[in-house]
Amino acid sequence: MPTVAMPITGVILETATTVTTTATTIPATALTNRRTILVYNNGSVTVFLGSSTVTTANGVPLAPAAEKNLELDDGVVLYGRVASGTADVRSLEGA
Repeated sequence: MPTVAMPITGVILETATTVTTTATTIPATALTNRRTILVYNNGSVTVFLGSSTVTTANGVPLAPAAEKNLELDDGVVLYGRVASGTADVRSLEGA
């Protein structure tokens, strides 16, 4: 059965997050009643996405200039981590 996208009828919120070599929340605080989040790697290194235990070995890679759209409510915390240095990650949440 195909997935039907739910339209955003409330608000959107854009955030910039600096992701480091330790698990970093993306964004620091979720938009209340969030239904979706778009994550964009605005940096020059790969960001690995996952839970609070994300590593470069088990995370979902997000290459530089790549984006990922996820249906996550505000109770789900998304984390990112880089192998070295930092990455500028932009998120756009919708409620």
